Amino acid sequence: MSSYPVEISDTEGIVNAVNYLMSGPAGLGQNFQGFSAYLPAYIRPTRLKQPWSLPFDTTLNPSIYLDIPISDAFPCDPTGAPVGSTSAYIKLTFTTAQATAPFQFGDQLDIANVIDTGGANPPYSYDDIGYTVFSSSTTSVIMTFDNTVYEWATYISGGDVIRDRIGENFPGDRVTLDTDCNAQVTVEGPTAQVFVSAQINLTWEYTVNTPDDYSVIVSIERSKGFQDPTPGSTEYLFADTVTVSEKEFVFTATTSGTESLEAIFTTVLDTPSFGYYWYILTVFFQPPQSSPPYDIDIGRVTTGLRSLTAQVIKQ
Repeated sequence: MSSYPVEISDTEGIVNAVNYLMSGPAGLGQNFQGFSAYLPAYIRPTRLKQPWSLPFDTTLNPSIYLDIPISDAFPCDPTGAPVGSTSAYIKLTFTTAQATAPFQFGDQLDIANVIDTGGANPPYSYDDIGYTVFSSSTTSVIMTFDNTVYEWATYISGGDVIRDRIGENFPGDRVTLDTDCNAQVTVEGPTAQVFVSAQINLTWEYTVNTPDDYSVIVSIERSKGFQDPTPGSTEYLFADTVTVSEKEFVFTATTSGTESLEAIFTTVLDTPSFGYYWYILTVFFQPPQSSPPYDIDIGRVTTGLRSLTAQVIKQ
């Protein structure tokens, strides 16, 4: 064991001291996995597609909440051509052309306020939550509900295509945003632990229609990797997501404006079983567990200094 100060003549002490320094805090080792950045960026408004951050010069609309009136809706093929009354795809025409294509493949959207000839049974009304964008232009968007062929109603008038209204569907309904702060590690030993640290600075815009409280929860999430069963694939699919650690910040919104926070996780020790794991820093905007209506809309979310590292500690 080396002592401080180390004498020049103490070769063994110098070696031990250097090894100790290289091993990192508490002997964690230097093989950290993770991500860090400091340049400001928008957090992507839909979590299901990378990249999870968008540069300030992006042509996409980075607002978490987006409401665009429509003037038409009809079943279509993947190119947008009409196909009659049945299809897995529908095309919505914007009432006013947008400056740039507002959506991208994989974005999650809702449809509301459409007047049509349908209902809860075939032919189906267009109003529903949880559509997925297939493609978008400045004048329209093509979406699918769940890639299943449905018989659709005849559009009459009105309607909006909407992204992420927090609390819109049920009490406590939250908007979930993944960040680019992530790391993947392999746990091999039965007594191994994963040391995780993370930090993020956030600033966001909000618009208040009904004053109320809301929470912003910053969380370290862990998902387990499974080998993709597709023949020849070397990719992993991730599931069984759990929360490893979280910090909650409560805000009272009475007027529109901006808010900021800093969340720091310094020493998080996780003990998953054998496997391949993906740790990611996730942000939730959540209304109170009270009944709707709840009307605070989150705009652009900006992140600056941010990082997450993960390291397996072999016991």
